[in-house]
Amino acid sequence: MSKRKKALLLIPAAILTAAAAMYMICALNAGSDKHTAEISVDGKIVRTIDLRSAADETFTVGNEDAYNIITVKDGEIYVSEASCPDKICINHGPLRSELLPIICLPNRLSVKLI
Repeated sequence: MSKRKKALLLIPAAILTAAAAMYMICALNAGSDKHTAEISVDGKIVRTIDLRSAADETFTVGNEDAYNIITVKDGEIYVSEASCPDKICINHGPLRSELLPIICLPNRLSVKLI
């Protein structure tokens, strides 16, 4: 196959890849129309919070060995402290989209919009 034919095949593939990437970026940054956060530990729902009407608060989920401190402030929810070694759940920041939940694997915590 000539170089010209290869280039003609790669152009549509590159365009489709760029379009898919743009869609994902827009979908993740657009936020969500969902306003209810569901907090689960070990697959069991421990709390559900309507972020539109929730008062600002901080609470602990788990026990002294494996805990996450959850903060609800100004209609947002995030993990502000955790006992896990990697702190990925803290670095996630506020929950903004149902496409990207907050997960803490060591403590088996998930926070998602429903």
